[in-house]
Amino acid sequence: MTTSCTRTPTEAMQSVPLRPEELRGRASGVTVCAVMGLTWAGSALGSLSAVVAVRLLAVGVGCFALLMVGARRLPRAATAFPAPPSPGPDLSQARHLFALVVAGEAAAIFAAVIILVRSDHADWIPATVCAAVGLHFIPLARLFRLAIYYATAAALCLVAVTTMLLGAAGAAGSLWQMLPGFGAALVLWVTGARLLAASTR
Repeated sequence: MTTSCTRTPTEAMQSVPLRPEELRGRASGVTVCAVMGLTWAGSALGSLSAVVAVRLLAVGVGCFALLMVGARRLPRAATAFPAPPSPGPDLSQARHLFALVVAGEAAAIFAAVIILVRSDHADWIPATVCAAVGLHFIPLARLFRLAIYYATAAALCLVAVTTMLLGAAGAAGSLWQMLPGFGAALVLWVTGARLLAASTR
């Protein structure tokens, strides 16, 4: 039988029994996707009419609430099943590496914002931040053995590049905020839903 050390990321996500601490980690991932998705969606509402904005906000809050409910149930589900006998990943090391990845992401975003503001390209900030968020999922995919994060990274970078191309081609100014806002929100919510579904199997 193939051990967890030699499984592909997809196999690891789908078939390796999860320990309670891993389920808590997955729950944190779902929570982050829910919160940041709502934040991105909220950032895109400013250029819409009040009626449309309120309706979209209601949809966003609904997505957020569903994911949060699911995230709260994950740790509880861990008590219903015995922990797998095989040793789990070194979570203390994983948390340390995760902190380094997030710190690197924050530093890159801060530097990019300063450069864009000083060069009078502030419109590019949402797309650039979206790309940085996407790229930070690449090391997380390997760190947490979650192949879905590779798809998340690709989708967020696609949203960012599409925004930059359309914006540079002369698209409406509101696109610079709306496309990365709603695009990133959708990607993060789908990621949270898929992570939740895979973790509850």
